[in-house]
Amino acid sequence: MDIRGRRVMIFGGWGLVGQAIAKQLLEEQPSELIVTSLRKNEAEEIQTILEDHPLNQGTKIISVHGDLFVRDELSNLSKADIFSKPEQVELMIHDIYDDLGPDIIGNSKLYQIMDQHKPQVLIDCINTATAFAYQNVYQIVAELRAEINEIRNGKESDNKLIETVERIISTLYIPQLIRHVQILIESMRQAETMLYLKVGTSGTGGMGFNIPYTHSEDKPSKMLMSKSSLAGAHTMLLWLLGRTPHAPIIKEIKPTAAIAWKKIGYGKVVRRGSHIPLYDALPGAETTLGQELVKSPETTWNRLKDEFLESVYIDAGENGYFSAGEFSVLTGEGQMEFVTPEEIADLTLLEIKGGNTGNDIISSLDGSVLAPSYRAGLIRKDALEKMETLEEETGKDSVAFELLGPPRLTKLLYEVYILKRLKGNIEAVLAANPEDLATQMETEILENKELRSTILSVGTPILLKDGKTFLRGPDISAPNFEGRTVLEVTEDNIQKWTADGWLDLRVENVKKWQERLAALGADMEKETQQDYSSYYFRNRRFLGGTQRMDIGIIVNWVLEYEDLGYRIK
Repeated sequence: MDIRGRRVMIFGGWGLVGQAIAKQLLEEQPSELIVTSLRKNEAEEIQTILEDHPLNQGTKIISVHGDLFVRDELSNLSKADIFSKPEQVELMIHDIYDDLGPDIIGNSKLYQIMDQHKPQVLIDCINTATAFAYQNVYQIVAELRAEINEIRNGKESDNKLIETVERIISTLYIPQLIRHVQILIESMRQAETMLYLKVGTSGTGGMGFNIPYTHSEDKPSKMLMSKSSLAGAHTMLLWLLGRTPHAPIIKEIKPTAAIAWKKIGYGKVVRRGSHIPLYDALPGAETTLGQELVKSPETTWNRLKDEFLESVYIDAGENGYFSAGEFSVLTGEGQMEFVTPEEIADLTLLEIKGGNTGNDIISSLDGSVLAPSYRAGLIRKDALEKMETLEEETGKDSVAFELLGPPRLTKLLYEVYILKRLKGNIEAVLAANPEDLATQMETEILENKELRSTILSVGTPILLKDGKTFLRGPDISAPNFEGRTVLEVTEDNIQKWTADGWLDLRVENVKKWQERLAALGADMEKETQQDYSSYYFRNRRFLGGTQRMDIGIIVNWVLEYEDLGYRIK
């Protein structure tokens, strides 16, 4: 892809890798370069650096700040600030767990900046796995367990327990990651983004379970293992996105070493965004070890006025400041070692411009996963023929058990099966009066106890022709109550439930099936008599299956053309 004249956005543009990529991008002369960072001062700093950079030949630099993992109104608040107000916590939980609708998408900070700037190329340098894993669900679980034990021992439940439960719900890693990727997909579609490249992480700098570096807990570090797990999950979600129709080109470069460095200097050392204050302590009556060690004891130390730790340091960007000793250990042979941000930037630009670096994880996965096989394709026909033979011998038609899902699949299979029982072929279905056909389908359901009980027993409700009479068994597969026990019956909900998984005997659904079957026939007729080639897939060679109303072939077509549920690789 030619970058010249295009709009490019970098998530995490102030960071070590983001800055290196941004500087190299200037040589490609994009029309706009939008850089994001969590904090306002960081965003403004990188904007100034890029605007004044000697390689900038007229590229417009725009900076945006805020947390891209929450909605806009929360994006400038710390997690502590968000947790300080129950209504904000509830809003965050709503955004993570509730159905993905216009409210959640449209209010997302990520969506809003994508919608505003509409980047054609998006480069994601945020360490997403770190952002989620370092919320430390383990610590919150420990607090929750302590509170539960206190309640079991007689303490009355209070708001503290509720607050801790809300904290753990809102910091669970996988739901946050899934929702982030869902919003990312919708944002890129809306912005018509052409290419997305993620600079990911292995979580351990390329080391294994024997990694000796921890966060002061047992080895291997649970937080590092969480980070690696999320990094892998994130890659798999991007791999799925790369196999999704009408999505951008998806790439990921995953460094497996420490990344360094941003600068070397002498001064106040920064840890977790703040300078380290200096303290001192001398032996005294209060410094003798007793029977127990208290986390927050009476003060036995002195703050050294306004002094802070100052030393020689190397700034490793998001990984923080390292001392000379720490950097020597970390990057030594057999440890994490390291790679420079400029090398990552070189690979990033080469991949964007269409080069083949061999470092794109998504392509690597595509090249190494086990794909559908020729042998399986050959013997599929034998399996289906054997099942058809057993159906004829037993007099039992095998339609759907609601084990595969979604409920919509079972609903579609049974609806077309009933049409097949009544009419036998597509032409007869298309020739029927919709009102009469809906009546016949309802009669079949009401008079055929075996068919009716099978449908209800697998969890598929049946809505009769009047749109009001409703048959069900003890369990229903749709809708998903999601923790609720009662749902309001509205016209919108009925439409949603019948679309999602209820057998629908209303006239409007019969007309929908006639439209589908007519479209399927038109699709097969695209092949002309003169062009009997391999170009067409659903053509006259499928007429036999459709004329005898093979329910699998018909529903396959619906899933592909109506639901856009098909594979491209």
